[in-house]
Amino acid sequence: MHSRLQHILLGALAGLFFWALQEGGFATGLLGARGIFTLAIAGTVFFGTGLAMLGEIGARKAGLAAVLIAIPATLLGWWQAGGLVFGETLMGQMDFSMLALFVLATVPMPFAMVVAQQGLTRWADYPALFTHAWNIVVRYGAAWLFLAVVWLLLYLSSQLLESVGIDLLRQIFRLDWLALGLSGAVLGLGLAVVTELEEMISPFLLLRLLRLLLPVVMVVVVLFLLGLVLNSGAIDAVGFSHATTLIAISLAAILLVSVAVEREDFEAVVAPILRLSTLGLALILPLLAAVSAWSAWRSISDLGWTPARVAQSVLIVLIAGYGIGYAVAVLRGRNWMARVRRVNIAMAVALLAMAVAWLTPLIDANRIATKSQIARYEAGAIRPTDLPLYEMAQNWGKAGQNGIATLRTRASGDPALARALSSVATLNGAAQPDVGAAQLAGLRALIALPPGAPAIPEALLQAIAKDNGWPQSALCTPGTQAQPSCALVMADLRPDLPGNEAILVRDDGSYAPVRFYYLMKDHWVDGGALRAISGKNGTMGAVIAAIAQGQFQIVPSGISALQAGGKTLVPQLR
Repeated sequence: MHSRLQHILLGALAGLFFWALQEGGFATGLLGARGIFTLAIAGTVFFGTGLAMLGEIGARKAGLAAVLIAIPATLLGWWQAGGLVFGETLMGQMDFSMLALFVLATVPMPFAMVVAQQGLTRWADYPALFTHAWNIVVRYGAAWLFLAVVWLLLYLSSQLLESVGIDLLRQIFRLDWLALGLSGAVLGLGLAVVTELEEMISPFLLLRLLRLLLPVVMVVVVLFLLGLVLNSGAIDAVGFSHATTLIAISLAAILLVSVAVEREDFEAVVAPILRLSTLGLALILPLLAAVSAWSAWRSISDLGWTPARVAQSVLIVLIAGYGIGYAVAVLRGRNWMARVRRVNIAMAVALLAMAVAWLTPLIDANRIATKSQIARYEAGAIRPTDLPLYEMAQNWGKAGQNGIATLRTRASGDPALARALSSVATLNGAAQPDVGAAQLAGLRALIALPPGAPAIPEALLQAIAKDNGWPQSALCTPGTQAQPSCALVMADLRPDLPGNEAILVRDDGSYAPVRFYYLMKDHWVDGGALRAISGKNGTMGAVIAAIAQGQFQIVPSGISALQAGGKTLVPQLR
């Protein structure tokens, strides 16, 4: 019971942490966007790893291990953030960096648990590492499933109660802090129960099922290599890129070989067909790595570097390490399974090293890609219209935007390049495509304004459209009775900000129905969600109708502040 309470408390704290982050108050405070991003990494890694290890090694050791894992991940995340442009496209710039951070957070956990239980000298105890790693996978999978079932039950309960006029649950779970705190607590409880019942809910059933895939993957890989020889090395483009498909099947082969050799020889595959399939995949893996490298190099030669191709190359290097290690282990004869396990430990360390390199200037994928594409343009190997200008502007961070600036200096002597660049607008230092005038006019017509109010500034409309994915999203779609579902009020709401600010009210099922926008350096910024501090039983539809009729006032909120020592301290709203 004590362990369950610890899991529930830590999970609830995790949920409240993420609620505090999403409130938006930090973003305009001292930390800034980069600080908030770094804090999010720190909290995610600490709570995620702490919950994973708590049931096995206890609260004190799990907390210490989580801190030790979170510190390097946080520092490297902060370093990586220095090359990013914070805005709507942040996640587009972080695809592979998030994978590197995930590696830094997850790979050390089994090692930390072994050290906590057996001491530093036993850090490479493979049976324990294998068990801890797969236990974490199964526990988190079961706990997330439990959380989904709980929320489904709460939703159905809410619907049932509302059918008889009781909306208590719906009103309660409109409180974000409660919803996230409860989610964390339920997840923690699920992890605690699964840990207690690890003999009943163990990963070994899953591992036995995965073993059955060995012959299938082996046959597919052999047929592919035979077809490659018969086709004289030609590969037809089907579905994903060649290199991506080859990398995926190579990673599957690595996983299956690791599953087949298990923790100890007496637990490894015994059936002849499974054993032969394991040996075959171990020996063929270097060939898969070589074909993957050849396919990736063809793409790079034809199309230049992109961040995705840099990531593919890193993965191919790691696959080659596994492949060479596995092949040598098998070819040396007896005790090859024990050598495969040692290769897995060595490659786990190599994986961590690659993740660190990716998050530092040692492997700056955005810079590599930007230099490559500009060099191809300057060499005449690519037409201006074929340059990945949108990707450079949106997804390649500051390096990509510096590349756009470099190309703009070349545009005066190349009309085709100037035309290509003209489609890439710049906002807040980040190049972003503008929403068309006709589409903006359509959005403007859907937003109700107070009588006599001036037209919504085009820059504000652009910000609202981009924040909400207009015109693809159903933003501000009128209700069944043709009533407007959005309204906007502009007024000088915050004396500390220049000019007027704007409040956008929505009644279209939005998670955050009231948003605040303000001007910063001549562009509009989403200042976060607003909340009602009185009249909580009213509806957003009634608010929108009142605004459209001019039945509103700009009034003081009634909150007083403490002013001392050059600072103004404002109480947080509940």
